[in-house]
Amino acid sequence: MDNKNSNITIVSGFLGSGKTTFLNQYMNKILEENNRVALIVNEFGNFDVDSHILDKTALSVSMLQGCICCDLQDDLVAQLHQLSKQGASHVVIEATGIANPIEMLSACQDPMIAHLYEPPTVITVVDSVRLLNHQHTTEATETLMHDQIRASQRLVLSKVDLLELDAQRAQVIEQVAQIAPHSQIDIALNGTVQETVKERTLSSPVQHESSTHPHAHYEVISYRFTHPVSREQLIQFILNIPDTILRMKGYIQFRDVPNETFLLQYSSGLPSLESVGEVRLPTTVVIIGEKLDKPALKNKLELLQFG
Repeated sequence: MDNKNSNITIVSGFLGSGKTTFLNQYMNKILEENNRVALIVNEFGNFDVDSHILDKTALSVSMLQGCICCDLQDDLVAQLHQLSKQGASHVVIEATGIANPIEMLSACQDPMIAHLYEPPTVITVVDSVRLLNHQHTTEATETLMHDQIRASQRLVLSKVDLLELDAQRAQVIEQVAQIAPHSQIDIALNGTVQETVKERTLSSPVQHESSTHPHAHYEVISYRFTHPVSREQLIQFILNIPDTILRMKGYIQFRDVPNETFLLQYSSGLPSLESVGEVRLPTTVVIIGEKLDKPALKNKLELLQFG
């Protein structure tokens, strides 16, 4: 029997915004109250990093690899229909960082499933540093970030602690409030919401207009390492990353500790490296950017393990 009036939450946010960190906290919170939660992860590329992080937090984790707006809307509708039949009372969808949530909203309100679910709620995690430093952001990226903000009922501001001045924090809050005057605005630290600075207000619903292809300007490289890499050469690689690279994320192993796996992330000029222990995971990195020199990048990645 179909499970009527289930909830859908779409968690959106541009590359490197801290979306997965927030989602881990969010999933843990709702799982305390509800054990019939399903998670759908949408990745742009052929390797999914976040599922290895998130698969321990939800009752059900499904993958959608590719572009929702191109060829996956039918797949999403089918998955939502199946999850309803399986009794899921809350479905959380993690959108890829270069997705426009309006496309997902359209799919979630398909006539085939609209009677099974409440209208979707969109939560967007906003990178405060990237939003403030818009002079270093391309027009396409800025447009997409604004679309993600505009489509949301709730905005979670990340990396506010990295802003140097209180005036900068106020500027970020004012900017997102102008883009999405109807939305609730929260401040988060390490994925956990610390305070709400603006409550949601009633306003006209978001217009789900068809947009131009949301990631027409973005490219993706997925590279799998077959050997541990040089720690020193990785540092040099990161120090010389071109501005065209927006996001890098994946698992690697080092020659000096070949049995230990690390989660490597890079966004907005900030790298991070975190040990996940002596576990076997695909040592693959995914790079997303604009106008990437793919042969040159793959050659540099090759040198990390064989140079």
